[in-house]
Amino acid sequence: VGALLGKEPFLDLMESLVAGIRGIVAKPGLTFKRGPIKKPERALQKLVRMYGRDVAMLTDLVRCTVVAEDLQQVGALMAAIDARSVVGLAGVEPRDPIAHDLEANKLDEDEGIMRITSINNRFDESYDDTKTGGYRDLSLSVEVGWVIREGLVSFNKVCDWEALESQRHICEIQV
Repeated sequence: VGALLGKEPFLDLMESLVAGIRGIVAKPGLTFKRGPIKKPERALQKLVRMYGRDVAMLTDLVRCTVVAEDLQQVGALMAAIDARSVVGLAGVEPRDPIAHDLEANKLDEDEGIMRITSINNRFDESYDDTKTGGYRDLSLSVEVGWVIREGLVSFNKVCDWEALESQRHICEIQV
């Protein structure tokens, strides 16, 4: 239910972020695509086959894709997401080099509205793209928290999630 409530506001947030980047990156071509909520049948398959029926592991119900023409655009998107985020789960060390770079420049928890929880960097030179037929991407999982006031979803800063009893969900951004 939380994913359904937060889907459109999250996608609106990401779409405006991408629109802002278009003004910064000189090249055209950065495009945003809204993804559907993961179908219940597929979600159940993943729960049983991959996650040992642990519902907390199902983190990509809300999804979007950003298509970039080059790595400069990917970098600009990462910088924009980073500027609005804190990185990582409390006490968990990032495993990916990009996550380490972001961790070094992270915001204090009183400033970010998203928490980057994982990065799967298939652009990394060490990634074996023969597994995916040459396909490469960057997959981010970001946690967002919100409350509903007067019928409107309002995103909260990470530091306020507990105090405001925010509904939270992890969303997937594929670049």
